[in-house]
Amino acid sequence: MNDRRGAVAAVLALALLVSGAVGAGGFISLAAPGSGDAWTATADANDRSIGAKADRALTGPTSVESPYGEATVRYDSDGVPHIEADNETALYYAVGYVQARDRLFQMDLQRRLMRGETAEIAGEAAVENDRFYRKMDFAGAAEASWNATKDTEAGDATRAYTAGVNHYIDTEPLPTEFQANDYAPDEWTPVDSLLVGKLIAWQLTGDFRDLERATVADSFEPGAVSELYPEQLAHDSTIMGRSQGGEVTPASARPSVSPQTAPQGTTGDFAGLYDRYSTYERSLGIGSNSWVVSGDHTDDGAPIVANDPHLSLTVPPVWYEMHLDSPEMNTRGVAFPGLPFVVIGRTESVSWGFTNVGADQTDLYTFEQPTNDTYVYDGEVREVQTETETIEVANGPDAEVEIRKTVKGPLLERGGQEVAVSWLGLTGTREGQATYDLNHAEDLNAVSEALRTFDTPTQNIVAADRDGGTLFRTTGKYPYRYTDGERVSGELPFNATAGEGNWRGWTPYGQTDWDAGGFVPFDEVPHVDNPDVLATANQRTTDEPGFYLSYSERFADPYRGARIYERLESRVESDQPVTASFMQELQRDTRSLAAARYQEPLLDARSEMSADARAEADRLEGWDARMDRDSRAALLYALFREEVRSVVFGDEFAAEGLDSSYYPHHTTLQNLPADSEWFDDETTPARETRADAYATAFERAVDRAGTEGWRTYGDYNVVDLDHQFPVAFLDYPELPTDGGPFTVSNFRVTSDAGSSWRMVVSGSESYGVIPGGQSGNPYSPHYADQLDPWANGGYHSIPTEASGPVVIAFDDEEGDA
Repeated sequence: MNDRRGAVAAVLALALLVSGAVGAGGFISLAAPGSGDAWTATADANDRSIGAKADRALTGPTSVESPYGEATVRYDSDGVPHIEADNETALYYAVGYVQARDRLFQMDLQRRLMRGETAEIAGEAAVENDRFYRKMDFAGAAEASWNATKDTEAGDATRAYTAGVNHYIDTEPLPTEFQANDYAPDEWTPVDSLLVGKLIAWQLTGDFRDLERATVADSFEPGAVSELYPEQLAHDSTIMGRSQGGEVTPASARPSVSPQTAPQGTTGDFAGLYDRYSTYERSLGIGSNSWVVSGDHTDDGAPIVANDPHLSLTVPPVWYEMHLDSPEMNTRGVAFPGLPFVVIGRTESVSWGFTNVGADQTDLYTFEQPTNDTYVYDGEVREVQTETETIEVANGPDAEVEIRKTVKGPLLERGGQEVAVSWLGLTGTREGQATYDLNHAEDLNAVSEALRTFDTPTQNIVAADRDGGTLFRTTGKYPYRYTDGERVSGELPFNATAGEGNWRGWTPYGQTDWDAGGFVPFDEVPHVDNPDVLATANQRTTDEPGFYLSYSERFADPYRGARIYERLESRVESDQPVTASFMQELQRDTRSLAAARYQEPLLDARSEMSADARAEADRLEGWDARMDRDSRAALLYALFREEVRSVVFGDEFAAEGLDSSYYPHHTTLQNLPADSEWFDDETTPARETRADAYATAFERAVDRAGTEGWRTYGDYNVVDLDHQFPVAFLDYPELPTDGGPFTVSNFRVTSDAGSSWRMVVSGSESYGVIPGGQSGNPYSPHYADQLDPWANGGYHSIPTEASGPVVIAFDDEEGDA
């Protein structure tokens, strides 16, 4: 057996050395591959060699000391750890150790990003990124959240988890990425875990779109702005409006808020700020699907929960699946590496999933500034809190960054224009405790109580319990903005010196008074108790939330939500029950309602096309609008979709200095009348209509397909995921797949985002899959073993019973912890 492992190790070493010779580039330019003893191929040459690392991937350590008590770790056939312990601290110590074993480099990279410490390993190219993260002081926000959490059960669990991570760092050889770059991770701290939480929250709710909105308002007439960026997208597939059954809150329309007016005389400068910082805001491609169906419509009378969050697809994946079992709980699902708790999953009693609301948890403020170091607020001149920090830079001179803060939050500047950022996650939020409580929930009442402290990110949760109950709720804190004592909306920057847009009780980098009247009361946030059918896909929550929730640009186009409702409604109205297999099939659904809406007017535009393009457009006649890899029509449509907004809006927007990131939704474009002036190309003397614009966009699509040599959608729609470490061996294999940005089966090839975890929980049945593998160790058989099933619609079972051999046993240290 030892000889066989040595042979495997030698093969792995050879593969790595060969592939490393062609690897180059990447955000993190690490040490040159193929050099140093980290790459030694002999199995027993040193315990940091490829051979030794491959050997550990096949065997693993068998015994680890723990100050908290006994625990065991079994790995099943999918590489999922089943962690069992006699008490919770022993359990979370083992969780920390196991996550570090499988994902330590990923964990370290995430905290480095949020601390602004990537230049220390990546060099000068990362300095500007580090400046942003330091100016925002996410680390200070994580400290505030730790202060809000440390004296809770979640605090105890996080401390034990931290100890487990550090035991692995202190006692085991480091992963290849550390060795090849000749650096070691710092000690993990509880604040680092909270910092990973801030990273996720920022990616889901952090943005600078108030600057975008102000720039658009300064560029176009009010009528054009309201036409292209309406308060609400025109559709009838809101989450709550199309749901069936249940007790709905709010039950009827409630008073809304007054519209906001733009600060005068400064909007021209906001464009530069937005160009500088929009890189760091959440992507509009980040979304998700989830739905819940009550037992009234299922084959066994048990409700079903389905969820597939759409996040960035990375190597290794953003999610880590685990099963945690102690006398206090039995929970299985996925966590973010660096966090000790299951975020999406199930217990023996409940199941739950999340999608992003699209709520506005970020406001921006301008100040009157008598000097560079002072600002006027609440009738007095105040000092800007200023601190200078040093950014260590690998292979280059260190850099400095000045961090400037106000009562509204950190200041960001470009070209003399400066705004303060109020993002809800900059205060001491408590979602760690909320997630801990979810992991222990035994019914939907416990789920609802847990969500009271789920401050950020704002999420749509669907849940069900074994008693047959179902639940939908929007989680998070929703700030009331007050100007002159009146509640206002928040889609534009505020003038803080004039007292605009106050969040009562909010304290950046400290502890917020959630009861000071500055936030929507928990019981008034939109929710539905015991819905029969309810689906979320990042579309508008409800037409009348009763408070400023967001505006149209932060919500998704309605296509996914409408398609899910269309399929669910058809099923429950039929004689066939809703089953787990039907839910899986729905998660794989590739019909694009966006394509279906473009189809007829595009066919009507054939008379304006060249003969070659017209022949290609004929392929869309009778096409079922399914984004399948073997479809030529799907390819041509996808390329058309990428061109059409540029054709329609490019001339007007370019004249204002605005790029494609400012273009409105596809839904908005499709709702324009055929003779809208937006279809006219201002660079020509003719007056173009929709048919002309669509024909031009399709001509470009046909030309691009020919230039690239693409024959079918699968030639273009390829999953191509690369590791941050620039060695080809660490990258995942390229695979064609189905689906697109507006289909339920979701993949966005232009941004490498899509279904990051698919889960279906139906009574005693439960299934899941991630786009990659459980292990971050490239020598593990579980490095990428789920990628092919994911790309082809496969799943594995996710029961709450342990399976697989014991790989690691945690034993009591001598004496009490």
